[in-house]
Amino acid sequence: MLVLNSVLIMLFLSLFLGTMIAIFSKVFEIKKDPLLEELIAALPGYNCGACGYPGCEQYAEAIFKNEAPVTKCAPGGKETADKINEILKKRSLQAQENPA
Repeated sequence: MLVLNSVLIMLFLSLFLGTMIAIFSKVFEIKKDPLLEELIAALPGYNCGACGYPGCEQYAEAIFKNEAPVTKCAPGGKETADKINEILKKRSLQAQENPA
């Protein structure tokens, strides 16, 4: 009986804590800019560091902030640079349509 009580207590405790984690992860979610997500998706995802950044996500953030050129991704080459330029053109068109 003691083992059964212990198992039931642990089961309910884990269900409660798991539910709380799921709720808090939605409440305190950090939202990223959709254009930044597009930039990250356009990069090859090798995280090789050839661009001088630790990974593709950091390189995409630098491009997004206009701190890095689009041509630094050696594995992606010209094709990736062209994709990134298209995404950045979209951003500039949106900025022209919706001036803040």
